[in-house]
Formats: sequence, C-alpha cells, structure tokens
Amino acid sequence: MSQMETNITQNGAPVRIGFIPLIDCAPFVIAQEKGFFLKEGVNVELSKEASWASIRDKVAFNILDGAHMLASMPIAASLGIGSIKAAMQTSFTVSHNGNGITIGNALYEELKHYAASSLDIRTGVALKKMLNSRSADAAPLRFAVVYPYSSHNYQLRDWLCRAGVDSDKDVQIVVVPPVKMLNSLRQGDIDGYCVGEPWNSLAVEQGVGHMLVTGYEIWGSTPEKVFGVNSAWAEQNQEVHLSIIRALEKACLWVDEPSNQTELLSILSHPDYLNCTLEQLVYGFSAIKPKGQFDWPMEAYQRFSGSVINKPLPSYALWIMAQMYRWQQLGGIRSLNKVAEQVYRQDLYNKALGLPEEGESRDWYLSAEEEATWLDAVAAGKIRLHPDGILTGFDKSVK
Repeated sequence: MSQMETNITQNGAPVRIGFIPLIDCAPFVIAQEKGFFLKEGVNVELSKEASWASIRDKVAFNILDGAHMLASMPIAASLGIGSIKAAMQTSFTVSHNGNGITIGNALYEELKHYAASSLDIRTGVALKKMLNSRSADAAPLRFAVVYPYSSHNYQLRDWLCRAGVDSDKDVQIVVVPPVKMLNSLRQGDIDGYCVGEPWNSLAVEQGVGHMLVTGYEIWGSTPEKVFGVNSAWAEQNQEVHLSIIRALEKACLWVDEPSNQTELLSILSHPDYLNCTLEQLVYGFSAIKPKGQFDWPMEAYQRFSGSVINKPLPSYALWIMAQMYRWQQLGGIRSLNKVAEQVYRQDLYNKALGLPEEGESRDWYLSAEEEATWLDAVAAGKIRLHPDGILTGFDKSVK
C-alpha cells in the first residue's frame, strides 16, 4: 500500500456507502469482504438500507457519501424529480440486466382464454383483449415496480404500451419493495410485477407465478445499478472516489468469475447482507434457471464486469430522461447533453482506471436539432433502443 493510500485509510473519515439487500449489491459486499477497498487505501462502512427513497435522501443530505443506486437515480436526483434537487453523479456502472415481468397464476389462467398461443400472453396481446372485455366498474389489475423512477417502471410501461395498454388508465401501477414482491403476488395483493432477480425465478420455482418476458427482450442490454455519489462529496474527495472505482472494478471481475460462486453466495447470504438462503440467491448468478413456460435467454442474465458493462454511458442518461418525459415525470430542462455529461462521468471512469481519454467516442452527443426533438421522438416511439441494447446505440429508423 502506498503512503498516499495509507493516509487515505488512516486519516480520512470512513466512506459511508449505502446498499439495498439485492443480488446486484454483490460488488459492494465483495469489495468490502475481500479487502478490495482496503487494498485501494479506503476505509468503507457499508450501510444496509430499507428502500431506494432512503438511499436517495441520505446521499442528498450527506448522511451517506455514495450508494448502490438504480441507474436512473442520479439523473432524477440531479433534476429534482420526485425529491429535493441534489447534484449526484456516477462514474461506474455496477451491472446490466436481470429484470423480468412476472404475473400471478390467476391472471395467467385468465389470459389463456384470450390467447391463440403463449406468444399472445408474453407480448401482452391477450392482456389487451382481456382488458377490453372487462366491465367499466371492474377492479383494476395491479402491477408492482420497485421505484417510480426506475428501469422496472419504464420497462413495464413500455411493454404494456406496445400491446396497446394504457399504463395510466387501464391498469394500476404501485410501488412494492423487491423483497415483498413474491408474497404480495402469492397473497393476491398484486397481479404481476417487474423486478430484478431472483424474484422472477423464485415465483416460477415456487409455483406462485409465470414469467413472461425479460427486461433484455424489451430494451436489450442496459445498465441496471450504478455507484452513485453526491457530486459535492466527489469534488472534495477525488482520490478517494477514484480509489473506490478501482476497488469496484476488481470486485465486479471477482463476482463474474464462476469459480467464486460458492463463496459469493455464502457471503451474500449472511444476515448483514441479504439474509437469505443459498437456494434463493443462486438464480441471480447461475446459468441454471427454473423451468416454466418461458426460459431465460442467456443474453438477459445479469452481467457485472468488463469495460462495456462498467463504463458509464451518457447515451443511457439521454434515454432515461426521455422515459421520464414520456411518462410525465420530467419538467423543463435546458440541455440534455449537459445533464448526461455531468451525471454520467466517463472522464472519471477513465481517470480511475488509467484509460486514455483521447479518442473517447462522443457518438451519443445530440446535435442542436436532435436535442430539440429528442424527447418527443422517443416518447412517440420514433426512436428506440437497438434490440441488442444501449451498447449498440439507438434505432432511429422506426416507422
């Protein structure tokens, strides 16, 4: 350990990093438990939090320095959407993929009556037909998401929209913590949900529901969780911030190494972290998924490591802002480009890992003409993500 790193550890106050007890908090837990933070000279205290709102507020008010965050959260916070306005940023993407849409057994059985094939159920065609046949005074179907400003909410709404279902009028969308999703479905409090793993696989395994589609099939490969920080903290603690990025990069490589899986699951199952059985965790990392009417494509599995995964993508920030606009969450904004560049910091990612900034692609940058029409074009479905995801860019040829 260098003298500078020793000083960071011994003289600096511990860095407070929050996490939600989900599978994709794994890189933070591993960086702590395997000593990657300490090897980079940083003393980290992990704080287990109960909700995404708690994460957001504690980072905003400097109770936490940074956190395991939904990829959309630093954008929403920086724009003051759904909370007090607080500048946040991310210089490291923790994971891609892992989401799915699952419905309960009762709804699945009812949809069979409106489906010519299972494809009609998976694409929402049967759901649209069923909703059209219902009386006006019927209780609305309830779908759950984990947070109003999340990929889960936007992917669910996009899937419904493609089937011709109005996500604001035809169904009710509610917020339920991920750990309560399965029981809520089992008890009939909700009819379906969009959530990350293992809650889709567990619904299938336990015979509680049927998985219909993965987030990958809706949006391709896209960021799911990031390391988000208070921007003021990042400015005042630049070397510490860069050290944490390096530690997380090593942890992500460790998490994705198959030979580490047994140890990984054992660590995560501990009461301080996810507090659950190894059997509940295996679906988040293993290539084995429970067999149902639908099988996960390999492309949809969670991925944690590699520059294509870990580098923050301003293009995704543009996409998320357009989703916020599409679903009436986004107010006035002066420059989409500026927000994307200030929140998704590729420059700091490159600096932390010693990568050259020269030649960094700015293909994502919108021209003045594109910026003026971007939000409306995405909301109208004229621009979509490439079927393979954000790494391949956008499909602007949609008719």
